[in-house]
Amino acid sequence: MYFAIMKRKLKGFSTKTTLIVSSLLLLGSVTQAHPTGNMITMGEHVLWSYIHPINDVNHYACVMIWEKGAEPKVFIQSEHPASDFMLFGKEEEIYIIERKFLQASDEFQVRILKSTIDTEPTVIWDWLRDDFRIGEGGFFMLSDNELVFGKYPEIVILGKGEKPARYFDFNDSIRRIRAVENNHILLLGDKACYLVKQDGSILTEWNELIDPNVMDAPLNRNQLFDVDYYNGNLLLAYWGKRSFDLIQPNGKRQTILQQSEPLVPHWVAIWKKDLLLFSSRFIFDGSSPKPHLTLWTGQNDQHLIWNR
Repeated sequence: MYFAIMKRKLKGFSTKTTLIVSSLLLLGSVTQAHPTGNMITMGEHVLWSYIHPINDVNHYACVMIWEKGAEPKVFIQSEHPASDFMLFGKEEEIYIIERKFLQASDEFQVRILKSTIDTEPTVIWDWLRDDFRIGEGGFFMLSDNELVFGKYPEIVILGKGEKPARYFDFNDSIRRIRAVENNHILLLGDKACYLVKQDGSILTEWNELIDPNVMDAPLNRNQLFDVDYYNGNLLLAYWGKRSFDLIQPNGKRQTILQQSEPLVPHWVAIWKKDLLLFSSRFIFDGSSPKPHLTLWTGQNDQHLIWNR
């Protein structure tokens, strides 16, 4: 969610210059008017990144937490404006990348926190300059001292205090990565998705996931935004079509939730037998997005968890 960052970086420009720069951002491949972060499940809990308060023009990021029978609440709040959180869960441990933007030096910095559901986060990597948007394309930790993240078009490994390197070679450009069951990795490409081993060897692949006939994609970006995998099922957040799709082990694909403007799907998570479908209301006028989280437990059984 870069609305606040875009406003800060453009502050002080003339109106004409602001319009030109804004147009270039919207027309180019570096468009930032989309959510940064993700959603994960940890046992009986669901966590996701957002901003708090929701209408905060200074964009103070937070991590929200929810369990059945309760209301969503703030799990951790950033002390920095123009910030973001990205999440990874491993057994009972939660790894959190916090990113902030420093206007004075025109740079991003990140740090890594470690926590559990019941403990306060502690810093395991202190602030460092981030030239790679670490975690924005998904990440997972190999240990407290080593992480793997997606940085289009590659998969990158970074050791604490070291320089980043390519994790493995792959024959497609990768937009997003996600650690899934059996120590496997889910890779989201431009039009395909791959389930791979840690060395990049392909176990399963899903091709031609994008409908080329979509004519009214938000921001003209006809693409998948997020994916999750469990037990042969692939769950898709299809930004371009404003839909959530499920591909079953037999290859059958169905749209389980079709949304309409101004809702835009962007995060998914498979939670045991249930599906978590996160979208936001985007007006694309510089105003803050509004969350819309659905728990899908069957075709005729959907529950709205968070709606503002």
